[in-house]
Amino acid sequence: MPLTTYARTLVSGNKARYIDEESDINLDLVYVTDRIIIMGYPATGIKALYRNKRDDVLRFLNARHGDKWWIWNLCPLTENAYSSESMGGRVSRYPFPDHNPPPLPLLPLAVREMTAWLEGDPERIAIIHCKAGKGRSGTLLVSYLLSLPELPSAPTGGPLLDESKLGGNVKDTLKETVIHKTNDIGVQDTDSGVAEAEDSRDEEDALSEPAGGYTSEEDVAVPKAPTASGGQMYRRDTHVEPVAAPVPDQPKNLYVPIAIGDEEPLDSPGQWDRRDGKLDEILTFHSSRRMKPSTAKARRGVSIASQRRWCRYVHLLFQKRAPLSYLTNAGHVRLVSMTMVLKRPHGWQKPLSSLVVGGNGGQGKAGASVARYKDEYVAQLRALGGGGEGVEGDITWGGVAGDGVYDSAKMFKVFARLVPSDIDAATQAALLPGEADEYNVHHLVPPKDVIMERAREFRIKLHLGSLPMGWAWFIPAFHLAEPASPGSITAFDVPRSQLDFPLGPGAAVKRVIMRLEEVNTVGR
Repeated sequence: MPLTTYARTLVSGNKARYIDEESDINLDLVYVTDRIIIMGYPATGIKALYRNKRDDVLRFLNARHGDKWWIWNLCPLTENAYSSESMGGRVSRYPFPDHNPPPLPLLPLAVREMTAWLEGDPERIAIIHCKAGKGRSGTLLVSYLLSLPELPSAPTGGPLLDESKLGGNVKDTLKETVIHKTNDIGVQDTDSGVAEAEDSRDEEDALSEPAGGYTSEEDVAVPKAPTASGGQMYRRDTHVEPVAAPVPDQPKNLYVPIAIGDEEPLDSPGQWDRRDGKLDEILTFHSSRRMKPSTAKARRGVSIASQRRWCRYVHLLFQKRAPLSYLTNAGHVRLVSMTMVLKRPHGWQKPLSSLVVGGNGGQGKAGASVARYKDEYVAQLRALGGGGEGVEGDITWGGVAGDGVYDSAKMFKVFARLVPSDIDAATQAALLPGEADEYNVHHLVPPKDVIMERAREFRIKLHLGSLPMGWAWFIPAFHLAEPASPGSITAFDVPRSQLDFPLGPGAAVKRVIMRLEEVNTVGR
């Protein structure tokens, strides 16, 4: 095996690859369906030694699909940058940072453009990529499949395809010299490789701006979007049976909230949005196609909890069952507190914890930051129609990134912090029955009021000493009941499994309890 092929295979890890040794094709790329491809970043220079070589991707796509392919690039300019011209001018950009979900309005806009492209010609294909072609690409793919009334056929042959699946004279065409001159734009092609750990001290604080009033709407049926695939419909062995538990009737401005987590049985409280089985089936299908057969059952394609949470939000949008406060961008909540419950270090862990995080017995000093995407970016996405339900509306051809004004620097900013505080006996008894004596408890409160819009995304990032403990993204509107009562406080239990990258010291997290208070009335 050539050294470059070994390096690329090593970097792609447990993801499936497209391999045709006779035609010298070995790409971090997979046909999820006959018309949708997910792949890793098409690189040049040093990165092409361990990622997809851009010229190889171009040769493959042009030989197999002519001019009937289009790319959806999810990488920000700060991460992996290339010009649309370097890929034949067939690129749309919908950027958001690695290891994070996007601003929610971005997903319906990207799905809308994908739908229009695929409907235009039955021979067209859509290609989605981020850096590794896994979490972010999977989030958009799952969103697109959720927009369909039925799921398209999976291609035959399994994830690891060979030359016999290419058809025609593609093998000979691939061997021809069809090299497109790359024309990278003048942006440093950086590759973080791991989740960022920003120095939040350099980020500015900001407060939420006022939102408008409310409107009410009648409950309507789930839209029947056109099927994007020309293939037959199918049921797979990954099929998830719907359950008989009732889905709450939500007329007009009534909304029953969904739970933070997605690992409970479908008939559990707060899981009504998953009871039709569609979302779980699509997530399983994506994993079965994107991951190697030996790992597909054990490893999720969309493994980041916040990205899966965003898929649930999209499912509600496309079902026309999203909360009214999200659709109208109305209502506010106050962040009351965050309470971290950590397993205590024991034995040899105690002196190490004391050295690394400080404090008596390695308890350390906890803290948290609160961030959201830049307001201007989210406002633009909503203005383009991404904040509504379904995929109807104008098409954002070429994507939403424009000339890079929103993704040539950090795309979100910290606007509040939480600091340690004593927890009163009543709150402790209510939130932590029997746990205070068994675990280290860190109660955090904001030094000043933190007022957040119900309809806006926010990220809580936890710290112990100077070490990150993980983070999680939420949109409050989807997890709060409507109509709401001013002054009511809701406590959310966030288990470690619903945090993103709770690694290192984050492995000690048992759960986090977040409390939000309704500031004004929603839906009355």
